[in-house]
Parts: sequence; C-alpha cells; structure tokens
Amino acid sequence: MRFGMHMTQKGGFVKNVQRAAALGCQTLQVFIGSPTSWNAPRLEPAEIDRRRRVLQECAIEPLVIHTAYLVNLATQKKEFHEKSCLLLQQTLRNAHLLGAPYVVLHVGSHVGSGFQEGMDLFISTLQEMVTNIPPGVELLLENTAGAGTSLGGSFITIGKILQSLGPGVPLGVCLDTAHAWAYGYDLAGPAGLQDTMAEIGRHFGREKIKVVHFNDSSTPRGSRRDRHAHLGEGLIGTAGLKGFLHYPWPEEMPVILETPEAGTDWDAINLSHLRSYAGEPSPS
Repeated sequence: MRFGMHMTQKGGFVKNVQRAAALGCQTLQVFIGSPTSWNAPRLEPAEIDRRRRVLQECAIEPLVIHTAYLVNLATQKKEFHEKSCLLLQQTLRNAHLLGAPYVVLHVGSHVGSGFQEGMDLFISTLQEMVTNIPPGVELLLENTAGAGTSLGGSFITIGKILQSLGPGVPLGVCLDTAHAWAYGYDLAGPAGLQDTMAEIGRHFGREKIKVVHFNDSSTPRGSRRDRHAHLGEGLIGTAGLKGFLHYPWPEEMPVILETPEAGTDWDAINLSHLRSYAGEPSPS
C-alpha cells in the first residue's frame, strides 16, 4: 500500500508536496481549488509543469483529486445541477492536466426529492458524462455516512450505480472507513470486517476499490454522522484499523488520511500510527 494524506492548501502546492514527502507520504489527495467555490482554477501550462515536476521529484503517486463539496449530481434544482456538472467536468480536466488518475466524487443528495428520484438523476447524469471523461482519469464514487438526504451510504446503492453504467466505463470506488462505520458497517473486529467485505463483493467487487480514505470515527456505528477522528482515538479503534489494513489489499493501493487538524503536527502522528498499524517502519 502507498500511504498519504489529504494535503492542506495553505502555503501553496509545491511547499505542501515537499512537506508531505518529508513526512514520508507516497501519495496525496488535494482539492484543485476551494472546496466551497464554484470556480475551478484555470491552470496555466507553466503551473502545470511546476506541479508535475515537484510530484515527480518527491515520488508522490498517484495524485488523487477530490471534487469540491458543492458538486451534487442528484439535485433536481436546475441551476445547481448544471453548475455541478460544469465544475465536475473542469475538475476532471485539471486532473488530466496534472496526471492525476483518480477524481473522488460524493454520490450526492436528493435534497428532498426522494431517494429514487435522486438516484435516477445521478445515474442519468453520469451516463451523459462518462463518455467525456479525459483519458487516463477514473471517477471514483465515495461512500457516504448516509446523513439526511445523502445517497451512497450503502454498498448496495453504489453497486446499483456501477451496474447501471455497465462495464468498461472509467468508474470505481473510494472506500471511506469512517463513513462506512457511521452508516453501520462494523469495522471494529474480524467478523464485522469479513461481513463488510463480503457485502462489497456481492454488490461491486473489491477490485473496484481504487482508493481508501483511512480514518477513525468519533461517533457510534450507525449514527449516520460524519465525524472523523485521529487514528486510534475513535470508536473503530486500533484493533479494527489494524485488521482493515491487514486485509489483502493490492500492493499499490493508495491509503489517504483525512484525519482532523490537517497541516499540523497531527499529520506526522497519524502517519506514524498508519505505518505502525500496517507493520511498516517509519521513514529514516
């Protein structure tokens, strides 16, 4: 597995990539622009070259791009939906320019229109968009905590989306441990992990998981509340997180921390715990 974290934006891209590499990161996840803005940055060729060069120099791969939180392909609100589609297209294009193979997308929220209506719109929107995904880029659906009107909390829901799009499309899954726990999946012990992975196998298959968001959770299992915690300080716990890492994942699986207080000394602490849980030594 390749270990990394969600990179803070403060201080600039190059500086933060160098800091992450110094902490021992092998992969990174970033927002291209503000996660709460409709304006995707238009990257100039010189800036693209500068970013690609520092990623290569620091041996950071893959770079994972997370879409802005505003993007919602399941909303019936016409203007919001159109802006979401445009921002997602711009994000996919920027990922292609930066050589990032994965773009992570929340399944979205039906915002009161109803579960099936939201699912139908999300699927039909993706069916229109997948033919325009740039080469070398795969869109990953992230499981959610399932709060309120959000979609994509259950693996059966994600499986239905993938099945509706059919084989051969550049779609995969980003598995978030804290979200899975909040939705109700038991990751705290071997039996629960086995049941969880069996459900994944039934609905879309472990091979569809291309990125893992690795977090503890401060809320009880099944709470539907998305509250990430530092590794070993939440309710999934050290034993559960260790068991998850020791599941037979692909050797090159990117494992991304989205733990609290990113950009502080907590990054080094959580990365140290992550390596320890996996039985790997800390970088010299």
